[in-house]
This record gives sequence, structure tokens and C-alpha cells, in this order.
Amino acid sequence: MRYIWQEWLQSQLEAYQGGFLLTLDSLTQCLNMPDNVFDHHIKLGPSLAHDLNADPQALPVMADSLKASVISLGFDFTETGSILLGEIHRALEPQGNLYVLLSAPNNLWHIKSKMGLSDSRKLVPEQSIGLHRFKDWLSLLGFEIADVDVISCPWWRGFSQFHKKSELSKAWLSVPIAYMIKAQKKVATLNPIKPLEETLSIPLNTKLANVSTKEAS
Repeated sequence: MRYIWQEWLQSQLEAYQGGFLLTLDSLTQCLNMPDNVFDHHIKLGPSLAHDLNADPQALPVMADSLKASVISLGFDFTETGSILLGEIHRALEPQGNLYVLLSAPNNLWHIKSKMGLSDSRKLVPEQSIGLHRFKDWLSLLGFEIADVDVISCPWWRGFSQFHKKSELSKAWLSVPIAYMIKAQKKVATLNPIKPLEETLSIPLNTKLANVSTKEAS
């Protein structure tokens, strides 16, 4: 699934020309994009491979400043997904895009975990949001769905291979595993960054994003 997601994501991101990209996961670390696609790639997370260690529910990024953001399975492992989505919406500039990898509810991995048949070392999602519920969240915030593709498992091949549903000859017989979603922010943020946060920020570009240096509490 990782490789399908990365291939789809890279094909989407290669069309950009400048701006700032924010990623909140480790599945995007292997993307191989030309240097001139984004002015800066901001990686949020706790490891040394990341640029910022901050609370995703209070992103240290100015409002209306990001060209794109990527979250791989992040909404499946948090109980406050709607808050996280609101922060991403605040940080994206109008017409900015959010790319999300979202698990399908009750997919094969979830069922095996519930039955105790999966590897105990694998993380089990906190919740199953589902595509329809996630679309409702997007709509309430002012996002517009631009593209959705499904990663499916063709049962006639033994449930051992993943493919994009759009490329399967018997797609209607396949089982959804995850959704690859592109959503576009349509309006400017109504609650701009607080003055205190603005004073703590470092300008990355005089016209675009500022990224705060403060640590999450």
C-alpha cells in the first residue's frame, strides 16, 4: 500500500511550482521530487528526520500560508481528527490542497486485528472514520473534493496484493483497503494567527509562510 500511495502522491505533487509543503507522517520521506517543486518541505514529527516537533492540533504555521499538506493514515490514529483537519484548513492558503490516505472501515487489517490474528507489533487504528464521514468534515470546513482513488485488494488473488481500484479489470469484486483523497480549500481562513504566535515566528518568505520556532507544550 505504501508504494501505491507514494506513486499517486508524487504524481500529484510534481505539478507544483513553489510554495510550502507540510507533511505529518513518515510515509512521505521517500518521495523523489525535483528540487524546484516546492520552496520548502516542512516535516512535522518527533524524530531527527523532521523539522518541527509540535502539537498537530496547534500547528506552528501561519494562517493561509501552505500550498499543500499531506497526512498518511494520521486521521486513523487520533481521536481528535476534526480538530487536526481544522488546523490544516487554517494553515492552507486559499486553493491549497490537502492529500490524505484514509483507511477503509472494517478492512481486512482491522478485522484481523480484532480477531487477534495480526502481528501484535502493528499499530491498530484508534477509529474507523470512513469516507462519507470524512467528506462531511471536509464540506463543513469549506473543502472541495478534487479527487478520490481507492486502494483495493482483489480477493480472487488471495488477498495478498493491493492495487488502485481504477486499474482493476474486476474492480467491483475488490475489497477497499484505503482511500487516497485530494481536497482543496476554497476560502480564506476567518481566524488568522494570534499576534503572540506571529511574534514567535521566523519568516521563511516575505510573501508566504512563517513557521514558529516554539515547542509544543
